[in-house]
Amino acid sequence: SAHEVGHTIGLGHNYYNSSAGRISVMDYPHPLVELNADGSLDYSEVYDTDIGEWDIVAVEYGYQDFPEGTDEAAELQRILDEAWEDDVRYMSNQDVATTPQADQWALGTDMAAELQRMMDVRAAAMSRFGERAIRNGRPMATIEEALVPLYLHHRYQVESTATAVGGVAYTYAMRGDGLTPMWRVPAGEQNAALDALMRTLELPELALPESVLQSIPPRPPGYRGTRELFPRYTGSAFDAVTPAVVAGSHTVAQLLRPERAARMVQQAALDESLPGLDDVLERVIATVFEAGPATDYERRIQTALEAVVVDGIQRLAADATMFEVRAEASSALRGIHARASTLDEPGAALIAAEIERFLARPHQPAAPVAGVTAPPGAPIGQPAMGYLDGLGIGQPTFDWLESTDEVCSWDTHGWH
Repeated sequence: SAHEVGHTIGLGHNYYNSSAGRISVMDYPHPLVELNADGSLDYSEVYDTDIGEWDIVAVEYGYQDFPEGTDEAAELQRILDEAWEDDVRYMSNQDVATTPQADQWALGTDMAAELQRMMDVRAAAMSRFGERAIRNGRPMATIEEALVPLYLHHRYQVESTATAVGGVAYTYAMRGDGLTPMWRVPAGEQNAALDALMRTLELPELALPESVLQSIPPRPPGYRGTRELFPRYTGSAFDAVTPAVVAGSHTVAQLLRPERAARMVQQAALDESLPGLDDVLERVIATVFEAGPATDYERRIQTALEAVVVDGIQRLAADATMFEVRAEASSALRGIHARASTLDEPGAALIAAEIERFLARPHQPAAPVAGVTAPPGAPIGQPAMGYLDGLGIGQPTFDWLESTDEVCSWDTHGWH
């Protein structure tokens, strides 16, 4: 309820990952489940119970009544400066896809370490997962409802960790405040994030225990499937492979987002210590295609993941707006094709054939990339006085300007 009260008094979501911990009820935190030394799970700190430091700062800044004679501007700046020193800061929805400083449904400030920790928690819980996940008298098929969130326990931390790869960190710096506006995520943090993400693609992490596979029958009458269950290639029978496809697809999709791929290309050109898109593609391909399956079941998962990776790279090669991204993705596909063509396996043969068809596909010449034309640049005619808004001119000025007939404007018919 404190979250909604915060909205009522004007507070927005704060997704900043603070070294001070869970600093705001306006965040969407992931439940904190910890692994004890004996392998048991600790649920004592799943959610915080109090409002956070940021909430106090925001209310103090917005609602403080100062005594007469107080330098209010200086006092307000003091509130923010003290919060900054304690790493109590604000980032919201627009920040979550570009920087590891802000995330929804994630925990911690070290995204890679937190993903590794969550994978350990997931592994411990999966090792003991069984019929105790449901009440006595419930259909065994409903175990799947409990399996899905456990198997995908790490899904949101994957999204968070991927933001470190090709990521930037920044502050909303103002001229004269002495803050560093932007810096690239260091190579060590990016490589650690990549290591953690590759763990989520490892076959032992994705294969379900035989005991689980044997415990989920088709659903009985009256227990229809829902969107919160795993998809199936197998009709009503539980599918042993698609959970791995779902989890693997999530990692690949997050890592190979076109805008992230573009940042990887550019960061490697600006700083050779940082991983480029070619480095990341090589790592993903090696992790999936060079895995050593221990069982036939793991081999089937590997084949499915190979198709996931090829599909993800094809999407980059076909749809990325940045030319260099399409070029490097196409080069990676040619490398996979060369490897797959030498293997006498049905899956490899199909991958080679599909890549060959993809690279030889007829298609329309590339259209000009949307969004790379020059800004309009006209010194007058900004809609809704947006230019003046950017200069910080107050609303009374807007009211006067918009009420006069002397302000010039431009539309498709010319200047007025």
